[in-house]
Amino acid sequence: MEYMEEIKYFDCDCSFGMRSVRYPGSFYKVQDLVDRMKRYGIDKALVYHSMAREYNPEVGNRMLTEEIKRYPSLVPVWAVMPHQTDEFPPPHDLIRQMKQNNVRMVTMFPAGADQAYSMAEWNCGELLCALEEHRIPLLLGMEQTSWNELYELLSRHSGLNVVLTNGNYRIDRNLYAMLEKSDHLFLETYGYKVYGGIEQICRKFGAHRLIYGSGMPVFSGSAAVSMIAYAQIGEEEKQMIAYKNLKALLEGVKWE
Repeated sequence: MEYMEEIKYFDCDCSFGMRSVRYPGSFYKVQDLVDRMKRYGIDKALVYHSMAREYNPEVGNRMLTEEIKRYPSLVPVWAVMPHQTDEFPPPHDLIRQMKQNNVRMVTMFPAGADQAYSMAEWNCGELLCALEEHRIPLLLGMEQTSWNELYELLSRHSGLNVVLTNGNYRIDRNLYAMLEKSDHLFLETYGYKVYGGIEQICRKFGAHRLIYGSGMPVFSGSAAVSMIAYAQIGEEEKQMIAYKNLKALLEGVKWE
């Protein structure tokens, strides 16, 4: 009987903190997140603070940095936004602060229901160039953008690693074309509940294009783990999706 190594999980998409709308069964305390991670066998998780999305990115980022200090399994993700209104530091200051705090991943919430700004080049070009230059990956939810906007972003910033989160079961007809056009686009797994979808992407594009994420506390961590554990793919492919791909993206950040 072939020995199967236990899968290590590195979650790319978690958060904590009070929200304006709390969904039934969700939680908000950082300790609750750590407890759920232990229950589901998740070794590490990238996290952002809800206040960075629902109130102010700079305030939320400071709260995040302070609140996760005693949790070595939690890795900070900062929310970023354009700097022109002086609500947020300009890109060169942002990169310096990220280096000081060892923040190697960012997220953005430009949708009208969130922070309401354009990701077009005239508004976010300087910020996106800085992320691209330092190879800092961007977590970007499907609810925050459109396929045309995503294509424009990937075309103008061809070296920027983008992890597309909060996908769904109906995206293949656009997703496949986008994966073909950009080697720097990756898909988070939890929303991608397509029958045989993970297996097909592994065959067509390679397991390195998929990254495990759960979306906790809004979505279920146990379901997200099960999607990888029971996928009909090889053990090495599971390890890549669950842990190694994300680790490689973070290790690829260049501060100088």
